[in-house]
Amino acid sequence: LAATRDFWCARPDHLSSIPLELWRNLTQTTTASQCSVRAAPYEHLTVDSILDYFQGAANVSEGELEIACSAYEYDDTIYGQTIIAEFGLVCDRGHLMSIVEMCFLAGAALGSVGSGWISDQFGRRHTLMGFALIQGLTGFALGFVTSLELYMALRVVIGFASMSVAVVSFVLVVELVSGRYRTIIGILNILPVALAYILAAGIAYVARDWRTMQFAITLPGLLLVTSWYWCPESPRWLLAKGRLDELCLLLERAANTNNLQLPANYRKALLVEGEGTNGGEAEAAVSVGDVFRRKFIRTTLVMIVVWFGIILIYFGITLHLSNLGGDIYLNTVIAGSVEAIAICISIVVVLKLGLRINLFLYMVVAGLSCIVMNFVPDGNLWLIITLAMIVKCCVGACNAIIPTFTAYQYPTTMRNLGVGVGNFAAGVALIIVPYLWLLEHIDQYLPMTIMGVFSIIGALSLAILKDKLSPKYRQRKQAKQATLYQNAAAINSNKQHAAMENDDPKRRLGSHFTHNTDDGAGISNIGFAQNESIFL
Repeated sequence: LAATRDFWCARPDHLSSIPLELWRNLTQTTTASQCSVRAAPYEHLTVDSILDYFQGAANVSEGELEIACSAYEYDDTIYGQTIIAEFGLVCDRGHLMSIVEMCFLAGAALGSVGSGWISDQFGRRHTLMGFALIQGLTGFALGFVTSLELYMALRVVIGFASMSVAVVSFVLVVELVSGRYRTIIGILNILPVALAYILAAGIAYVARDWRTMQFAITLPGLLLVTSWYWCPESPRWLLAKGRLDELCLLLERAANTNNLQLPANYRKALLVEGEGTNGGEAEAAVSVGDVFRRKFIRTTLVMIVVWFGIILIYFGITLHLSNLGGDIYLNTVIAGSVEAIAICISIVVVLKLGLRINLFLYMVVAGLSCIVMNFVPDGNLWLIITLAMIVKCCVGACNAIIPTFTAYQYPTTMRNLGVGVGNFAAGVALIIVPYLWLLEHIDQYLPMTIMGVFSIIGALSLAILKDKLSPKYRQRKQAKQATLYQNAAAINSNKQHAAMENDDPKRRLGSHFTHNTDDGAGISNIGFAQNESIFL
């Protein structure tokens, strides 16, 4: 959409038949920039007379006056029409390109945090579908705009909507499944990013026009809205909000779909769970400040450091790979393929070793590879590319794992905010990346060293978090829950026993025989555990 291309001062309409090379040789000296041409009465010159004019000894001198271009032409060998050409974002307007990108990033940063509060208030499903609709409509509107100011405003909106869709969709899908499938789905949730990376290269190669590409990349997002009717709400969000009637309907629908039989006492079990977590009342709304409370501040700060380090190295190495040369479309396909393979492989590895240890190892290997690249002798391009692919593979896996790992650290109503804060830190890193490579002018080793150090710091910071997925931690958590339920059952049993003591002897006789109870002890069997932060 905004590829950098060679450009030059446009030929006047009546001189458009002049060969391009001749025009540039005549009007631009070796010292002239692309933003100016030699001063001449172009309106009075013709195709036949322009060569004679500039070849005349009286009209040519080294110190000849130059004038600014009134319009520009662009090289369309590799790219077609882009927004840079559309809005003339070159020369004295070149700085506006950074502002255009900042508009999207600012919207994304707001969406990463704001979507958490909105999702908590209105539910995962309505938030996801609402922002998917906004994203689709805004994307189509972008393809029609002719004003740079309106384009920038819509970029803020689509940045907010796109990040909201990304964050809320992740939280929704991991709350719809149980057991190890949460880890699998959480990691696979990022796989479409790599696949879309590959697809975008094909779309750009065929379209060769930013408006056509804008329509093409918007359509899938708008089609997402058609799933509104079939998309279920998060059962964990419904439980946290005390909306048991809706929750029961959803569970019965899921059971019928999967030919499963719900426990006979499942509604009472949910009531017991609700009373145990929030006294039977719906949980209070949460805010961004809640993730920085004493109970969560250590987790939140670590997540900020880790997300920042991952995205800094992820996009830092991606931008640097483009400087290695080669076909940009092919490079994009290869990079996306490497990332997709890394994501799929990471699922198998994570299921064997766990999330935290894999995240730690991937970040350390990526960081060390960045630092080692500084010591590769000049001329060993194959070794540079090999190390870069190792970094790309490792950091691609990190990018897939970190949302799932973050979601495990927070309870249901704070999960969206926790992932959102991480994405906010990622947005800050993304803003810094373009300026990171400017440090090459100070020291050529500085950018790679900074990326490597931040990746290693992020990996080491994981050590201060509890591994909530380890067997020992889960066993302790389950034992604690079992104790709570046993205490609750004992209290109910004592109440029943006291009541029977005041009843007739025949009823008291029944207390000496075993009987079925509806104490809700099987609550964990249907996927709802005390403190959803560990996804039991």
